Order: sequence, then C-alpha cells, then structure tokens
Amino acid sequence: MIPKYFVAPKPAVFTYPPDFREVCNMQKKAGRQEYYSRTLQMLNRQDGRCAICHNPLFFLCVKYDHEAGRGANGAHRDDRIEVDGHWQNAALCRTCNSEKGSKRYHWVDGVYVPVPKQ
Repeated sequence: MIPKYFVAPKPAVFTYPPDFREVCNMQKKAGRQEYYSRTLQMLNRQDGRCAICHNPLFFLCVKYDHEAGRGANGAHRDDRIEVDGHWQNAALCRTCNSEKGSKRYHWVDGVYVPVPKQ
C-alpha cells in the first residue's frame, strides 16, 4: 500500500544557513549518538580533563558546554566542536557546568575563558 502523503525523514544533524551552524536532532537515535560522539571527541582533545577546573573527567560524568548557550529555545545553539580550525564548545564536569550557568565562555589560545561583559 502506498501512503497518501510522503514525509521525509528528519536528519540526525540539522545545518542552518547562513552561518552553517549544526544542531544535533536529539529526537532521533542517530542525532543523540552524534551528540555523544562529539562530546567524546571534545573530551579526547582536552586530554580527558574539564575545560574549566582541569580535573580528570570520565565519559559518564561529562557535560557538553555550548559557547553560545542553549537559551532562547536554542536559537543560537551550535553543536560543532571546531569552526574554521578553532575550537568551539567544551567538555565540562557537572560542577563547573552548573556553576557556569548561562555565562558565555570561549576558547583563547587553548584556554576556556569567560567572555568579558561589554
């Protein structure tokens, strides 16, 4: 039987123009797997340490930290871990992620630092 309407499957990762930011689709198994894969890649590039307190991390305790945050319903969320050769986002321990809250951080010369208020 042919369905009356064809619904295209949703991708695991959405790419939004014009800046080509990527957002993993957490509603799909493949999207969740990609999100956790990126978390593991960040953990490896940080030598298994939290980006803020530098304590050793274990994969089950790692939190994905977004530089731009997920506020405003994720309007500016970007799940890429590298953009134009520069690190973006970080793997944090639960404590640092909780204390950081909605403050913005970014990578400067391999160090994850807060963005100064303007």
